Amino acid sequence: MPIRGALSGVRVLDFSEYIAGPYAGQMLADMGASVTKIEPLHGDFWRLTGPVAPNESRGFMGVNKGKRSASIDLKKPESREIVERAVRAADVLLQNYRPGVAERLGLDYEALATINPRLIYCENTAFGSSGPYRDRAGFDLASQAMTGIMSFEGAGGLPHPIITTSPTDLSAGMFMAFAVASALYQREHTGRGQRIETSLFAAGLAIQYRPMFSIESIDQPNRERLLADVAAARARGERIDVVVAAHRAREGAARILNPYYKVYETQDSYIALACLNNRLRRLATEVLGVDDPRVAGPEFDMNALAADDSLVLSELIAAIFTTKTTADWAELFDARGVPAAPVKLTAELFDDPQVVSQGLLVDLEHPVLGKVRMANSPLRMSEAETGSHDPSPALGQHTREFLAELGFGPGEIAAFERAEVVRAWNP
Repeated sequence: MPIRGALSGVRVLDFSEYIAGPYAGQMLADMGASVTKIEPLHGDFWRLTGPVAPNESRGFMGVNKGKRSASIDLKKPESREIVERAVRAADVLLQNYRPGVAERLGLDYEALATINPRLIYCENTAFGSSGPYRDRAGFDLASQAMTGIMSFEGAGGLPHPIITTSPTDLSAGMFMAFAVASALYQREHTGRGQRIETSLFAAGLAIQYRPMFSIESIDQPNRERLLADVAAARARGERIDVVVAAHRAREGAARILNPYYKVYETQDSYIALACLNNRLRRLATEVLGVDDPRVAGPEFDMNALAADDSLVLSELIAAIFTTKTTADWAELFDARGVPAAPVKLTAELFDDPQVVSQGLLVDLEHPVLGKVRMANSPLRMSEAETGSHDPSPALGQHTREFLAELGFGPGEIAAFERAEVVRAWNP
């Protein structure tokens, strides 16, 4: 018998748009679930952001792999029978409407649980369904701002967003998929579905394991001092980034003066040195040919060198790195088991030997754009298949198929199309 995905047989209705909810649906599809994306007639708005073809964008295709698309106007009363039949047959429903929208559409948990008590209903919002921020609109950038990520990442006290990825979106999607899998397991024991909730805001706090961890006897006074200094600067009409930078410099002095966890320029490019303990740091000093008394013991000892001497040593190490190529340094560090990595361009990774050997990219045939290459599921399971073999769907590509599965006949489906209750893809 061929191996199937761990979630084969699980039926998911994905009403979500943009990134977080769709990414959760993609993760479930990668585990074998049958995921049908329910889109409005104009499609998920993410399709329309930076389009590369009508109703197709890189962003959309990147978080909707392995799904089907059924395009339905949920505001039309005729759609209600479609929704109710779909919910009766579903195991999971994903949505990321702003608070209040699901209720207006009749898609809230209370309404749908009466139709299917076994339904696992997972919703994501920007800031949660209660509290003072409940009705505030938000996307990943706003969540980075509101959760302090942007401030923590900034240099010189100035906020700096993470733009290479969407940390709160993607982490919220991962939490959603994890919670859905957990709820499916629980349902096996109880027979009951349940409502799951998360938000970009909650996910953004949860992933900050360092800045959102406080030893109160140590950190609370520092926190209060920072807030008092910031308030005083604002009262004087001064910029607060200087105050924040001064606090960061005091709190992060060890990190600033530690030359063993940073990126260096080499003779031809860059390399990242990533030593998180003194055993590895000592090996690094041997490769670099320097002497550093701070790494002699079990812990990094800042007091073993004067501050000026620490700066001089850091400058010396930086100069040493420029004497060899990145490949030369990587070979030397690899030989001693020192964690150091060339800084690569994403363009290089499409043909990277490790990527190829691990099957970390997958080639898929998109119905509109032809061959696409994208990240494969990063998971491998000995007793289940992982990763979808299907690309993201065209808008409404599976509308007729989906409706037929729900028991609607050809005449009924054609009537839905004429009344513009649904939209079907016509290649």
